[in-house]
Amino acid sequence: MKYYIAGNRGLVGHTYCDYVNTQTGGNTDTVDYTNRGDTIADIKRELPSHVVINAATVGGLQEDLDRSFELMLRNLNIQNNLFEACAEAGVERVLLQGSTCSYPEHGPQPFQEQQLLDGKPFDGYLTTALPKLVGMYQCRASNDKRGTKWRTAVCTNMFGPGDRTGEHAHVIGALMQKFVTAVSEDHTEIEIWGSGNQSRDLLYIKDAVRAMDLTLNNDKYDTVNIASGVETSIKEIAETLKRISGFTGRLWYNTDRPEGIKNRAISNKRLTSLGWRPLYSLEEALAETYEWYQKNNANT
Repeated sequence: MKYYIAGNRGLVGHTYCDYVNTQTGGNTDTVDYTNRGDTIADIKRELPSHVVINAATVGGLQEDLDRSFELMLRNLNIQNNLFEACAEAGVERVLLQGSTCSYPEHGPQPFQEQQLLDGKPFDGYLTTALPKLVGMYQCRASNDKRGTKWRTAVCTNMFGPGDRTGEHAHVIGALMQKFVTAVSEDHTEIEIWGSGNQSRDLLYIKDAVRAMDLTLNNDKYDTVNIASGVETSIKEIAETLKRISGFTGRLWYNTDRPEGIKNRAISNKRLTSLGWRPLYSLEEALAETYEWYQKNNANT
């Protein structure tokens, strides 16, 4: 068994590499996945049995809105090149990192895998959602026509040590950075976008990669939600981080700022049927992540 992690430098990629004990794969510094020839050559050189596709250009909510055409075109290109490379190299098992952003904006919750085409995703998520939906059907087509075992892991909001900071950060990363900065610089107030009542399904990255690997190696489902199955409000997260960090100031919920979709409940019944259970509570996961952000902030 030989793994190849395409996109091995980001949060998911580097944690997955640690989990399966491999350094085989690539990132934007080592392989140009937008180049068809380079991508095919790299996969053929390594001849892996298992390929995990994490490679993509991603941003936060505002960047996805501002650069939607460019990001969508680039990510479809990366995805198609990797699929073609895997097909030419005869890779039997492939895992595409999908996203719960692909679920409809409106629909009965918690969302289950069979609902993925029941309606249009939230406008702010289309840049991520549409390429992932295309990829999911490419995986299914390969399985149907070529007898492969290509899977899609429909991933929720993952977080943990090594996540992005600054303008490209998602919800947990953005909040972590705000609390670390506020504590280190003695701020009296932290601004949080939205009312705080919006909720998300959150999953610690160490639990997430275990779930992804189960999905990659399962023989029952093409598509599996990688989710905790629990909704947590932004306000709950902020209050937990306030307690963990020791911040004593005020939390200001700015309702003039965009907050994305109101709530997201994701079913993890398929995942738990494969034997997965989380090893970390949300507070334990947030505490480990906050410690990493503190050290990272101190070293920048």
